[in-house]
Amino acid sequence: MEKKICFIATGGTIASSDSGNGLMPSMGAEGLIASVPELGKLCSIDFVQLMQLDSSNLTPAHWQKIAGAVADRYADYDGFVISHGTDTMAYTAAALYYMLENTAKPVVLTGSQLPMENPGTDARGNLLTAFHAAVSGRGGVFLAFDGHVIHGDSAKKMCSKDFHAFYSINRPEAGVFDAVEGSISWNQPEERPSGEFSPRLQLDDRVMVLKLLPGTSPELLRLAVDAGYRGIIIESFGAGGVPTDESPLSLLPVIDYAVQKGVVLVCTTQCVYDGAHLDTYEVGVRAMQHGVISGGSATVEALAARLMLALGEGRGFDRSGS
Repeated sequence: MEKKICFIATGGTIASSDSGNGLMPSMGAEGLIASVPELGKLCSIDFVQLMQLDSSNLTPAHWQKIAGAVADRYADYDGFVISHGTDTMAYTAAALYYMLENTAKPVVLTGSQLPMENPGTDARGNLLTAFHAAVSGRGGVFLAFDGHVIHGDSAKKMCSKDFHAFYSINRPEAGVFDAVEGSISWNQPEERPSGEFSPRLQLDDRVMVLKLLPGTSPELLRLAVDAGYRGIIIESFGAGGVPTDESPLSLLPVIDYAVQKGVVLVCTTQCVYDGAHLDTYEVGVRAMQHGVISGGSATVEALAARLMLALGEGRGFDRSGS
């Protein structure tokens, strides 16, 4: 039986043309699909032009709109493909991974490094990968790019121009698209949902990232707290940790101030791989003793989405990732 897929277009490079002032999204959902005629043989496709934006202009409110569009149509389709700008696609993928809880249907984000209308574009191949993932029946939120399928909570954009732009961080890739065979080779058995599909749309976007440099003033953290941020991700050094009392710029007193104000502080690492391990060094242990939570192996993109959800739902931040 032919699969029915909902294609949700949001703009991005894949839909862009030269505005005379740089690339700007202009091609609509139907035009994108018409540019890849092979898709018509793969499945039945309906179109939703949800927005037409460069992804640098997206906010958490747009994540809610995208998640809501999927939730509203969930019962009517076998899967979903979302075209998206690459610059913030990893953030949206992480957000949807947690917001579309227990999805038993594929929700696949993709985009391109070159516009669809450009010669040599990667857009056609990326759409083919995404649609093959969408018709696979494998539930979950994924990001499909350059023939690679990545779990939505683990994707990070690593290259600004290279076609192999996205990498899976601290988790094996979900699968690889074989263009010759026209199929996805999945790397692990499917993880079936533990419960009913349950969209979670309440977000509190008062979350920020503070990236530490040697010499960063603790007052920056105090200013963030006083500005009203309710969740702060601290990008620390190495295995994780912050300047302590042996430094003239100890962060510990301001961490105490933030915790007393009810701000959730999560410590991650500036290293791309292996995650934060706050129990390794004294600078990490002291941070935990003062109320900082370890971000573990999660990406900044995933931590941001989880913090916004936890704050939006009025619950504590769960390091395990739920």
